[in-house]
Amino acid sequence: MGEHMLNLPYFQTLFNEPNTELRCRKVLDEVSPVIKPIFKRFVDQIDIELNDEYYIRSYDTTLTTTYHDARNPKYAEKKKDSDIGRKYYTGLFRKMDGKEYNLFTLELNGYEEAFLLHIETSFIPMWAMERNDKIHGFLNEIPSNYSIYTGTKEKEEIPLEAFIKYIKDQVKPRRRPWFQIGRSLLFSESIAEEDLIQELLSAWSGLSGVRQYISEDKEIGKKAFDALMSLASIRDIESTHLIGRDYEVTISALEDYKSNAKRQAFHIYDGDQLLTKGFFYYFDYFDKSSPFQTIMVQMEGHNHIYTNARRLLGDGIKEWWIAKAFSTHNLDNQKVMKKAMELLTDHGIEADNQRYFVGSFDNESQSFVEGAHIVKKRLLDAALLFAHASEKLVLPEEESESTVATSGDDEDGADTLDPNFYFEGIYNTITNSSFTFSQDIIRDLHLNLTALDDKHFVLLSGISGTGKTQLCRLYANAVYGLEYESENPYFTIIPVRPDWTDASALFGYYSSFEKRYVKTEFLTVLLNALKEREKPHFILLDEMNLARVEYYLSDYLSAVESRKEISLHNDDTIEDIPKKVLIPPNIYILGTINVDETTHSISDKVLDRAFVMTLSDVDFESYWKRVDPDHKVLLEKEFILLKELHASLAGFDLHFGYRTMSEIMQKLYANLQLPEEFRIEHIEALDRVISEKVLTKVRGDERISIMLDELEDWLEVHFGAESVSLQHVKRMKEELEQYGATQFWR
Repeated sequence: MGEHMLNLPYFQTLFNEPNTELRCRKVLDEVSPVIKPIFKRFVDQIDIELNDEYYIRSYDTTLTTTYHDARNPKYAEKKKDSDIGRKYYTGLFRKMDGKEYNLFTLELNGYEEAFLLHIETSFIPMWAMERNDKIHGFLNEIPSNYSIYTGTKEKEEIPLEAFIKYIKDQVKPRRRPWFQIGRSLLFSESIAEEDLIQELLSAWSGLSGVRQYISEDKEIGKKAFDALMSLASIRDIESTHLIGRDYEVTISALEDYKSNAKRQAFHIYDGDQLLTKGFFYYFDYFDKSSPFQTIMVQMEGHNHIYTNARRLLGDGIKEWWIAKAFSTHNLDNQKVMKKAMELLTDHGIEADNQRYFVGSFDNESQSFVEGAHIVKKRLLDAALLFAHASEKLVLPEEESESTVATSGDDEDGADTLDPNFYFEGIYNTITNSSFTFSQDIIRDLHLNLTALDDKHFVLLSGISGTGKTQLCRLYANAVYGLEYESENPYFTIIPVRPDWTDASALFGYYSSFEKRYVKTEFLTVLLNALKEREKPHFILLDEMNLARVEYYLSDYLSAVESRKEISLHNDDTIEDIPKKVLIPPNIYILGTINVDETTHSISDKVLDRAFVMTLSDVDFESYWKRVDPDHKVLLEKEFILLKELHASLAGFDLHFGYRTMSEIMQKLYANLQLPEEFRIEHIEALDRVISEKVLTKVRGDERISIMLDELEDWLEVHFGAESVSLQHVKRMKEELEQYGATQFWR
């Protein structure tokens, strides 16, 4: 039987077909049925059993998908200039831990009119061998007539003597090319099927040493990553004790972070207050700077632990000592290192000048001698202590040192303020105050402020006088067990000014004229919160939409979202203000919003990052129960009339709140305390105060015409034709008919 020759010139005409749809179809119909059986016969001769671990994969799936897309009007325009189908390959692959590795590939490259018999590998194992001095041995395994190529279309050949430099040159710019190691056969050289199989067998054999090096690197990487995964499985570290204080710990489930990494969030609580959060990262390789399996512990925007896990591997038991370096910009790094190592020693973690010991790894059992729980806790504690030593996170030194002195009933006038987010206690404190808020509102505010551990931002909108500011103060004080009237050092009201146009309104700025940093009240609270992480600090931005919120709050919102630091200045002479600042999770931002012609709308960027509450419903029945008994006796009739008026206005969102009601009642009561010859009659006093406190906010177009009709009738019935309020309403009705809009003010 004669040899069957491959018609390579014809294959090249198929690869050169200009129409993508036709090209893919022809390659599928005429190249694939020829090449795949040849490759399968080759695999049968190298004694590899095909299964779920070892399998053949070809270019067919990509070609089929592209063919159908090219026929679909929705994608046809994009696919008409595609290069897919200008080559064809089939390869032998191995799957390890869900990852696919190429063992050998036969590629027909229509760009260069050549066969390529090769192993394809990513940049990472080459980088790893360069870093651990195995690259010379690897290069020596490449036969003299073989080459290293890179590129997906036209191939670039990299001379073996230049390969090490090529690898080094790719690291910093983060270029991560793929390589093909093998030899090429030009299409111009006719070849029989059997001869091609022999070439495949020869190349497979010639690349055995190369394949062995790559396989060994994969096996080592797997063992190192498995060691990291034994740490990742630990989630039962529920508490830790640092610098004389107990903290609660929660460790989240492992999640995929990138294709080359997994991560696991952890949260550190002081009571109910989140002190800090961070992540354990488990990298199969760290694309930025390391090809090795790496564990990293990150918090407060910094990597406090970063180490290569391959150092655990070898013969017998390997001690895991991790080198530490500090590179703070505003501290003496030698002093920071000394403090950090002393802290580790004080907490039972062995340390010398620049290293610390976290555990021992038994390579025979592939497990930690001390147990993975102990090793992971040491890593967590070390990261927290490093953050403390470098002043990225200030841990309270002792229970007694984190107290705040306020006026109290004990002998020395000091009382300790301890926060507590227990809802029942907060609710009882607020409901026992002189203010009226429903359980729904109190509960909603509580959930909005506390549902997210590290992002606390609530906007309160609604008509003026519904108690938005009072509710914020009540809640902040209730967290600390304080009455409404008590001074709370952890609650700050900052009135927003219309001229706030950028972040300097909150974070301050460096004055080149005064040669100093101009610090704001907001920044002062923020810096205090960084020092007292266990204490929630509440900031109320009052009437925050007097200026455009997205202008002055954007840096804050971005920093909370990204967990990155905000740059404040670059002056080395400024000592009291850090160059950068992080937003800690114990900052709680509340904002009150009023909507009228003096305010700005809130952008979607802000609304997306906040819980928005609307306080427009007013419960005057509950309010009346809390009114002074003397007022009730003298002003019950007036109160009933005011409720009727409120109901008429409410349907048009022109109603009034608790503050307006309280001030009306106080004026009416004050009038009744005047000597009889000076006081105004009950109804006349009520009429005047309605015109002074209620009608002043009436404005609108033809939509309020029905309301004005109802008001006119109501005022005539209860106050008579001479009513001051009635005259205002009649005048507004006339203006509405004449101009199509009206308001109280002339």
